[in-house]
Amino acid sequence: MNGLLWFRMEYQILFYTILLLKYVNTVHYPTDPTSEMIPDNKNVVLRSNPEELRSDEEFEYGRDSDQEKNSVTESEDKRFLDEALNVINNPFTVLASNQDTIENYKGALENIKHENITLEDFFIQMDKLSLDVCKSSQKSLWSYVLNTNDELAKDNMLSISAEEDDLKIEYWNLIKEKYLQETQSINDTKLNRKLRMIQVKAINHEILRSKDPNRIDAMHRIWSQAIVCSDDSIVCTKETARTLNDIITIFKTSNDSDELKHYWKGYRDATGMKIRPIFQDYLSEANTVAASENFSDAGEIWRYTHEDDNFTETVERIWSEVKPLYQTLHKYVRAKLKTDYNDDFTNDELIPAHLLGNLWAQEWQGIFSKVMLFPNTSKPIIANNNNESIDSKVLFDVVDDFHISLGFESTIDSYEGVTDTTDCISSSHDLCDGVHYRIRWCENNVTDLMEDLTKAGRLMSHIQYFKHYRNLELIFRDGPTPAFHNTFADFFTLQITAPQHLKTLSFVEIDSDNETSLNHLLWLALQKLPMIAYSYILDKWRWDIFANDTMRNWNQHWWDLRTNEMGLSPPVFRNEKDLDPASKYHVVSHVQYITYFISHVLEFQMLLSLCKRANHTGPLHECSIRGNKEAGKLLSDGMSLGASEDWRTVLETITGEREFSTEGIFKFFEPLKEILEAETAKLENAGIQENKASIIIGIVIACLVVVILLLYLLKKTDARNKVLALCGLKQNASLDIVTFEANGATNNGITEIKG
Repeated sequence: MNGLLWFRMEYQILFYTILLLKYVNTVHYPTDPTSEMIPDNKNVVLRSNPEELRSDEEFEYGRDSDQEKNSVTESEDKRFLDEALNVINNPFTVLASNQDTIENYKGALENIKHENITLEDFFIQMDKLSLDVCKSSQKSLWSYVLNTNDELAKDNMLSISAEEDDLKIEYWNLIKEKYLQETQSINDTKLNRKLRMIQVKAINHEILRSKDPNRIDAMHRIWSQAIVCSDDSIVCTKETARTLNDIITIFKTSNDSDELKHYWKGYRDATGMKIRPIFQDYLSEANTVAASENFSDAGEIWRYTHEDDNFTETVERIWSEVKPLYQTLHKYVRAKLKTDYNDDFTNDELIPAHLLGNLWAQEWQGIFSKVMLFPNTSKPIIANNNNESIDSKVLFDVVDDFHISLGFESTIDSYEGVTDTTDCISSSHDLCDGVHYRIRWCENNVTDLMEDLTKAGRLMSHIQYFKHYRNLELIFRDGPTPAFHNTFADFFTLQITAPQHLKTLSFVEIDSDNETSLNHLLWLALQKLPMIAYSYILDKWRWDIFANDTMRNWNQHWWDLRTNEMGLSPPVFRNEKDLDPASKYHVVSHVQYITYFISHVLEFQMLLSLCKRANHTGPLHECSIRGNKEAGKLLSDGMSLGASEDWRTVLETITGEREFSTEGIFKFFEPLKEILEAETAKLENAGIQENKASIIIGIVIACLVVVILLLYLLKKTDARNKVLALCGLKQNASLDIVTFEANGATNNGITEIKG
């Protein structure tokens, strides 16, 4: 009984932590729920999306049988998590402290509904109501973030969840009901942008809540409760149960191929295989909602948010240009891993997907130590402190100083209350009042300099974006497309963690040589390039199955993409009982992923442009814009536009360009590409030579065996004669020489035998 209570308590702590980990752990909770609500190993931004979501590192629960529910999870708690996540991600959320607040909110909406006002006045009133709701929502959310054991905060979030669901849809329905004809003749760009954004939010939420029972809730429940036994048991005990976080850690640290294979398969058995039976219903329901709004399918709705009539062609163009760079990295990594896991490599072109340091093989930094170009060159560490730890506030000061050097306002007030703790998820919060912003930091102490500085950089950069667009109407307080919040976070983090910047920090010990620089480039490439490839195939797969409702070979199609585009193979046999993409949070939660594809291209495009403006003449990866007020002004002007202008205008404001370009990412990784090609050639040549040596050794061993056998046979007189006969040495008229040994004789002699 004590074991069961312990497990339930552990699960509840994890569960409530997850609430923030998922939606509070990275980017700002966007006004647009279709914006990247969830990335993988990053931080969070309230009124934004979580960053931990990129790697799905947040959820870790139990299984889905009745017996197992009683032993490892509470369905009511899971239900609360699902509802709370939905609540948090809505810009119009009202976190009511009591029923009166909810009734006031309903009354205000009813008044707007029945008033005979112009469309423009309708927007004004809805913006005001939405802003009031947002302030209440974020205030209550922040209270809950600080104390997830507060039952009142929990009740407040639950009480508003149902109301906020209806509001997003009602906003769009009122426009269609009262202003449809008027909207069809609008020439005002700003009003058209509002209509577009409201429509997308409403449709997305309609998909999320469509039908009863809700398929997305069901899929998410299966996913969030998945555990894998460390042994081959069907039912896990407290000692053998491994949650998602456990499995992610195993993939980062284990060198045991069999162990990795066990968890790779086990996690997909616990998620995708169980989700597959209801996946078709989800596809049908999502497409039905899309059709009701005159979209061809649900995939078109996602592409619509990127404001590019040829978005599919744009994505294909970008991937065709970046793929050779990815393949260079892939070929090198394969050659390196083969030296450690040769028995796992059965195909000359592919890498087994379980060997790349990540459960989904979407980022490969987990194997950095195995594939380092210069393993004797140490990574940046904390100086003069035995590499133990430093106060986390030091990292936030570093990021703040970098932003200030560009001419930005300080955001010190957002992190001055930061405390080190591990029972939460790091997050950035926009409290919607244009004044208050908060960061929740969830690390013990700073021990991994690069990892923690990256997290701090992303958290602070989201706060900067919040502050830059704070004077806009609420509907425009977001990026112009779902990709831009991550773009700015990635861009600033790229600069802050660069060796050139780290050398300016007194508490950092870093070597000043080319080997350090190349190792850093490889470290970045292991994160950026696989993520571009993974985000491309994940959403291409979903676009394809949304567009073809008769397709049933979903898993085969997935592995065709994984093989052909990423060069990866499954470590165990797969078939159509499996649904491997559904092991990913974004798939079961209906969240698009192509945003990371775009953001990783944009960050390097912006870097190239700004470094040209700064008259940088060296390699692009050595460029730092620290202290460059001109570059800071361009960034500030673009960030201040929020979502009030289309993405081309925002990009042009910063770079002078209106289309996506891959020139930046190629120039940045150009020095790495050259050395990877050279190192790969060496590794492959060494492999060939090793194979040749093995063949030669094999031949030598075979010859020795034959010789030994012959010598053995020669010891036997009869056998000797037979061997001589076989060799053509029969007795004839010529002189044969034999050895004569007489028993007891003291002399040996040679006797002539005549025929």
